[in-house]
Amino acid sequence: MYLDPGFGGMLFQILVAVAAMGGAILYSLRKKLLKLFSKSKDSGTQNQVSSRISNTTDDVIDMLQDDTGQVDKA
Repeated sequence: MYLDPGFGGMLFQILVAVAAMGGAILYSLRKKLLKLFSKSKDSGTQNQVSSRISNTTDDVIDMLQDDTGQVDKA
């Protein structure tokens, strides 16, 4: 049986791709399992995101206001 010289490289590439895919799947499953079994910390995360959004909105409004408190509609 004759094996082309490029076959070894192709086989190595396939093995690396399978290993990377397996690692990605295990990482994803680990994150999902940790999220499933962890205590409910999502509400705190949502509150942090909401406060960041409101702070950003307030910052934008502050930038648009002039010294008199009126919003500049330029």
